Amino acid sequence: MALHKVEVKWADHQYRLNGHIQNKVLSNGATRNILIRHASANGLTETQIRDDMEHIHNLVIIDIHYRNGDAYMSTNSVHNALFARTCMMSRTTYKRCKIEFFPDECDVPLPAPTFKTRVPPTEAVKKNIPLANRFDLLKMAGSDASSGEENRMAPDASDDDETVDMTANHGVSLNFLDSDGTKSD
Repeated sequence: MALHKVEVKWADHQYRLNGHIQNKVLSNGATRNILIRHASANGLTETQIRDDMEHIHNLVIIDIHYRNGDAYMSTNSVHNALFARTCMMSRTTYKRCKIEFFPDECDVPLPAPTFKTRVPPTEAVKKNIPLANRFDLLKMAGSDASSGEENRMAPDASDDDETVDMTANHGVSLNFLDSDGTKSD
């Protein structure tokens, strides 16, 4: 049995389990371990399998052992094992081999996905505040009359009989002429 140096470290990037990877794990039983059936009968050696998988970035083949002519290959992650299996299935060397996953010795069921429900925001209580005259902000503080008020006439006093006098609830006076020049009521 050959001894291999294995580098153990934290992953460079933390990532979440993608949905398609989770589906492969749950529905197809994907693990980080690959079983190559009839590997010995097809002339596959440990060295040849390692050489064939050398081009896969971040794939670490931890161990390959043979039992009953089948090769059991342990890798470092499910992602890489899925990619390695796809790569093997595309090569003519592995054409007569059935490539599948075998249970992981560290197998623990995945937790059921939890869905967070959002609580609807509470509606702000609307207070019935009477509308103030929006032009009150324009009044100058401390003066009784502004330049615009000096020229303004009282709503009842109209010097022109052909204008329509409309007074809003907030002290704004609107005077309109009808299209025919008569006062409308």
